[in-house]
Amino acid sequence: MVNLQSGPRILDQSLDLRAVDPSHAILFDHLSTSSFGYGGDPNSVSFLNIAKGKLYDFRGSFRRDRQYFDYNLLANPLIPPASTPYVPILDSPHLYNTVRRMTDLNLTLAPLSIVSVRLSYNHNISEGPSYSTLHVGTEALLTQFWRNSTDSWTAGIDWKSVSHTTFSYDEFITHYKGDTSWQLTGLNYQLSNGSPVSLGIDLSSVWNSPCAAPFSPVGTVNPACSGFLSYNRSAPTRALFPTEQLRFQSASIPHVTMNGRLLYSSGNSTLNNFNELFNGLDSRAKIRQTLVTGSSHTRRVNVNGDYSVTWQITPTIAATDVFDFWDFRMPGTNSFTTTNYAGTTMLAPPGTVTTSTASDYQFINQKTKTDTFVVAWDATPRARLSLGYRYRSRIITDAGGDFIPIHENWGLFGATLRPTPQWRVNFNVDAMYADNAFTRISPRQMQHYIVRTTYKPHPWLILAGTVNIRESRDNVQTVNHLEHNRDFSFGTSISPSERWSLDLNYAYDDVYSSTLECYASTPVPPSAGIAPPVCVAAGTPLLSAGYYNAPTQFGSIGFMLVPIKRVRFNGGYRMTAVNGNSDFINIRQVNGSLQSQFQSPYANLAVDIAPNWSWKTDYNYYSYGEGTPIGPTLPRSFRGNVCTLGVHYAF
Repeated sequence: MVNLQSGPRILDQSLDLRAVDPSHAILFDHLSTSSFGYGGDPNSVSFLNIAKGKLYDFRGSFRRDRQYFDYNLLANPLIPPASTPYVPILDSPHLYNTVRRMTDLNLTLAPLSIVSVRLSYNHNISEGPSYSTLHVGTEALLTQFWRNSTDSWTAGIDWKSVSHTTFSYDEFITHYKGDTSWQLTGLNYQLSNGSPVSLGIDLSSVWNSPCAAPFSPVGTVNPACSGFLSYNRSAPTRALFPTEQLRFQSASIPHVTMNGRLLYSSGNSTLNNFNELFNGLDSRAKIRQTLVTGSSHTRRVNVNGDYSVTWQITPTIAATDVFDFWDFRMPGTNSFTTTNYAGTTMLAPPGTVTTSTASDYQFINQKTKTDTFVVAWDATPRARLSLGYRYRSRIITDAGGDFIPIHENWGLFGATLRPTPQWRVNFNVDAMYADNAFTRISPRQMQHYIVRTTYKPHPWLILAGTVNIRESRDNVQTVNHLEHNRDFSFGTSISPSERWSLDLNYAYDDVYSSTLECYASTPVPPSAGIAPPVCVAAGTPLLSAGYYNAPTQFGSIGFMLVPIKRVRFNGGYRMTAVNGNSDFINIRQVNGSLQSQFQSPYANLAVDIAPNWSWKTDYNYYSYGEGTPIGPTLPRSFRGNVCTLGVHYAF
């Protein structure tokens, strides 16, 4: 989970060149570059900036991120309740090991002229192997060959028509390619004719079930049970999003500043050759083989814009109004043909053929208008107050005939206080009421309170604290959604001299949500309640509070010590602890990371061994563990020691 690899690496490097006399520089008068992470770190980045006065400004970057994740509770538990005994799944059935590479190139021509041109190119690709699962009678383990890429081209022009006013036009073209594919893995067993077969990832019940126990030799399974002989799926997707944008910024009118933007985008997404082939047996549906082919096409037309104006009415009073408009529609069509071959045993070839074709047309539209008006008053040189109102209107429609209007009313208040030159306090309150909600977890009432304060009683002592509380709810029948996020944090920095300093931080974060859930389950979990009649009529007779509670504490201490001029030492300790729980519908579920601890003590030492040369050593210890019962998918703990030796040269 830390993803650090052993071996040599470049920890970081930087180079900055500036022309003493820019008039004599031919290609550039400023060049800077920096990079870090190469050689074994999961994240590596390079930056490059080259500029030549009024001619051009070029900025480029490259970033590489590797993500390896093998937390074996992800997408678990998939082991059926009747499985006896448990056999732990040591690797996650959704393990992934992907690499993302991002390239950004930006060029501005004549950046200081009345008319300047901007060009850019962005490339983002994510690829690598991962696991996935599929349920067709049993849970099959799939290898997922991940490969998705996005290319974006931008051309823009800026026109500085008059002093303090700029008009800009941009053209964006984005192209997406999705080439991820899936195929069956984990063919660990066989039929009596020797054909390899997979009974899925339910390893704990295979040899104590009718699928395997009566058969011999070991590894031979019952051909009448659900299983996979082969499976593959491909869904090559292409999308093109051309976008035009017009912007302006102006401060030419005395005491008035304005900003505006208008954007139009019309995108197309196409899936031409969807292909899914299942070869095996779904014993419940008596299906021996399934082939699904088809295509789909979707458009997304998006128009949005915003306009803001600020009027400095008096030296102490300013008024700001911001209007946002967003209107998008997404029509889509698809047509898929499914061919099923009947059968009751994997030893026999596919039988009777049944073919069906289904076509569908769907769309969703949303139109949103938002206006925010705020008045700010500098009551005294040490107190600034602001009061505002926001109104938002959303109208959502879809192909099913749903017409959902949502109207929100917001009250806004803010205060910035400086009781003394050393003490600063910021206070903000946002309160909202909506007459409708689109999803069950969308709030109809919300309050957000933020208090931030810093106090510097001495030049060497800084105290800081934050209270951030968000409360929201949707108290309607069969929903009763409640949630809050309450964060309290404190930090201090003590640095009485260049010889030593101390940093202390503590935070407590209480995350909670609860939403009524109606569901069906066999067997019935012990915590299940009786659902309302509307849920019973829909075939979901059980009720759950659907709560999630994750109180989290974070603490850190760090110190710096310079015992002698050429030696610098840093050390500290970081800890995160969660003591939470949740409402589990699956009786095999455990709290997992909701009751866990992560700690990381660290230390580093730098010694100047010669002019321009320094030697560095760094040590980190990582430890993660869970305090809940181990459950069916142990182990869920890890620890690691990372030691780095390096040398730094500056010239």
